[in-house]
Amino acid sequence: MQLLDFCAKNNFDGFDPTGYFFPTYPDVPPDAYVNDLKRRAFELGIGISGTGVRNNFTTSDQAVRTAAVQHIKQWVEVASRLGAPVIRVFADTQMRAMTWHDVAKGFTRDQVQQWIADDLSECAEHGKKFGVLIGVQNHGDFLQTADQLITLIKAVNSPWC
Repeated sequence: MQLLDFCAKNNFDGFDPTGYFFPTYPDVPPDAYVNDLKRRAFELGIGISGTGVRNNFTTSDQAVRTAAVQHIKQWVEVASRLGAPVIRVFADTQMRAMTWHDVAKGFTRDQVQQWIADDLSECAEHGKKFGVLIGVQNHGDFLQTADQLITLIKAVNSPWC
């Protein structure tokens, strides 16, 4: 709520309430919190441009990737309740001082990209149900160029990503 006040004071048109700054993160916030945030933004004339969450899609640990997909789906629904048109997700590991090679030992870039594309595709299908786009953030070292990002997005093959 303090960020909203700051945005209003500084004449911002919109803000991105990133999920991991919500008090309950990684759990989704209660409806009352979302509604209060949304109402306060409206009262101050500040649009909600999107939100974002943390995830790791480069790990070879299928359970971690599956949990990340479920986490994103939950937050897609929060984004929808907020009226946010997009949720930013990571394509990469968020482990400090580790690369995608470290968390996917023995796997090729093509194999890892297929995991990411499959996971993003599942998230995009859920986003479609709620009118929320999946925005891929090049956070980490897997996506280092625009061409790499474009190749990944083409592999997802969804207008919701």
